Amino acid sequence: MGDIEIGSALPAKTNLVLATNGAEIKKHPNGNGNGDGNGVEAVNKGYNAREFLSDRAKITQIDGIRGLMAVEGPGIVSFSSSCSAVSVLIRPSIAHFPPTLCLHQPAPLEELETQSTDPHATSAAGRPNPTTFPFSSITLNLKSPLDGSSNGDGNGQAESITIDTEDLDIALQYSPSPGLAKLVKWAVDLQSHVHNKKKDESWTVSFGSGSQDMMAKAFHTLLNPGDPVLLETPVYSGVLPPLRLLGAEMIEVDVDEKGGSAKNLEKILSEWPEGKKRPRVLYTSPVGNNPSGCSAPRERKLEILEVCKKYNVLIFEDDPYYYLATELIPSYFELETEVYPEAGHVVRFDSFSKLLSAGLRLGFATGPKEITQAIDVLTAGANLHTSGVSQAVALRLMQHWGVDGFLAHGRSVAKLYAERRAEFEKVAHKYLDGLATSVSPVAGMFLWVDLSPSGIKDSYELIRHEALAKGVLGVPGMAFYPSGRKSPHVRLSFSIVDLEQDTELGFQRLAEAIKDKQKALGLA
Repeated sequence: MGDIEIGSALPAKTNLVLATNGAEIKKHPNGNGNGDGNGVEAVNKGYNAREFLSDRAKITQIDGIRGLMAVEGPGIVSFSSSCSAVSVLIRPSIAHFPPTLCLHQPAPLEELETQSTDPHATSAAGRPNPTTFPFSSITLNLKSPLDGSSNGDGNGQAESITIDTEDLDIALQYSPSPGLAKLVKWAVDLQSHVHNKKKDESWTVSFGSGSQDMMAKAFHTLLNPGDPVLLETPVYSGVLPPLRLLGAEMIEVDVDEKGGSAKNLEKILSEWPEGKKRPRVLYTSPVGNNPSGCSAPRERKLEILEVCKKYNVLIFEDDPYYYLATELIPSYFELETEVYPEAGHVVRFDSFSKLLSAGLRLGFATGPKEITQAIDVLTAGANLHTSGVSQAVALRLMQHWGVDGFLAHGRSVAKLYAERRAEFEKVAHKYLDGLATSVSPVAGMFLWVDLSPSGIKDSYELIRHEALAKGVLGVPGMAFYPSGRKSPHVRLSFSIVDLEQDTELGFQRLAEAIKDKQKALGLA
């Protein structure tokens, strides 16, 4: 009994499913399917996303507590779990332990609404008694919509929505690692609607503490220590720490003014040294890229998908600024089946941080179930599940808005940032024309300023010395390259800066700093 309580494996008679969901594991003559030596892979007919899993992910077991969630439900008295049995669909015919126990064995997507949501469905001994929780309800007072439409009661009062009764009980209790069932279903509906994806059992959604959390876990799920990984650069610097922890070999694939470059990607992969382990993952942030501001159009994405198909590379589509584009651009997640005969070659990461609240720490991954379930195993072992209260807040708002309301809010947010960008760029041109250039972003929060016209090749030295002395800061470009190479670029953010006073003053100071650096370098 003590063994189970500390999370070790169940007795040998009850098998735990691996991240491969019970598939047979064997040595492959070419390693992991990419001709790289000595990996393991699941035996499957045809394409299966399991082939991309890391060696560790293929053998990782679910702990002896969470593994029982799949068999808890109506009609079963459970003294075992430390986690809630809510949101686990158990068909009446299942009255015994199945051959394997799975952390998250999803029901058909259309059946998610029928899952049990009774927080008292079992007597799971490890769950805290909900009568000890001192919360009876949570009331959220909503701001007026950004588009100026009314959402009040006509008396000037802000509209309120409340989380209580069953939904609050579920939010306050332990819950499934992939997320609250109702929120997962909402996200599935959103992805299906926005990305024209048929709802079926081949793909799932999994929630985490922000898309950063999901990406870090995804990298650990797909990469073995020391593996090469392709990164469109300049790259969001937040993805670098988990890759450094893995000791990953980070391969820079430079973008251009139109975003990701299939030409650069093809060159790297076609010239890959024979016998060296090949990269299995391409990381891209294709819309309103942080920091470059570039957005890859549909045609570019199709070209990159073709290269990835040729070299058997999975795409990590990190898209936190997707809804900040005034016109939504088709995603890799949507376009993959125009290149591949089947889906499952893209793992997409979405975030609520830019639309609802950065502090909620909510993001979700969408992709082939073999990969999202492997991510769920890591979540179960690291933090059990994402904050139920944060999920409940988002869920209640989404129930209030619906998918159409969420998309309307996204359009309003995009309009706000587009207006701020226009004002910011106007001042930038006033002071920097002749000294620097930039590409106007169609989404995002950043202006990627190139100081090359001034003859400046290292923006770090400019920011560290002349700019700081003048009282202005930006992020030097070298921070966005894994190699730490010198860069003439500076990332400037227009999301919250005072557009009336600080922007004018900041660009005036930056221009003076550039001129001082030119003098120091003997260029003026």
